[in-house]
Amino acid sequence: MVASMRPSTVIALGLLVGCATKPTATGTVCPDPDPNTLTYENFGKPFMTRYCTWCHDSHLVHSQRNGATIYHDVDTLELTLRTWQHIDEQAGIGPKAENFFMPGSQCPSVAGGPLDKNCDQPTDEERRNLAMWLACEHNRPHNFSDAGVD
Repeated sequence: MVASMRPSTVIALGLLVGCATKPTATGTVCPDPDPNTLTYENFGKPFMTRYCTWCHDSHLVHSQRNGATIYHDVDTLELTLRTWQHIDEQAGIGPKAENFFMPGSQCPSVAGGPLDKNCDQPTDEERRNLAMWLACEHNRPHNFSDAGVD
C-alpha cells in the first residue's frame, strides 16, 4: 500500500507516528515560597487511594498488581515520593505535557482483584493539582520513620 501512496501522504503518516504521545514530565514548578495548600493529607493520600492503590500498593504481590510495575507503590508518602517523577509523567497535567496514561481504562473492584470495572478518572483540575502537589512535596522536608511521617 505504501508504494501506491503519494510521497506527501507517506511523510504525513511518518510525522504522525513520530509524534505519538508518550509519558512526559509536566514541567510543573512549585511556587516560591511553597504555598503548602496541597498536602499529603488533604490531596495526595485521597488522590492515590481513589485512583492508584488498586494496583500500586506495596502489600500486593506481583500477580495482584494487574501489570503495575513492582516498587511503584503509592500507599504511603514515602513510597509515592520514590517515584514522583514517574507519577507526574503518567497522570499529571502541566505547562509542558498533559498525561492521561494512568489510571488505565479498566480497574479492579477490590485492590488486587481482576480488572472488572471502568476506572474512575481524575478531572483535569485534579491532574493539574497532582503535578503541583508532586512538584512541591518532593522538595519539602520529611522525616520518614517507623513512627510515621513528619
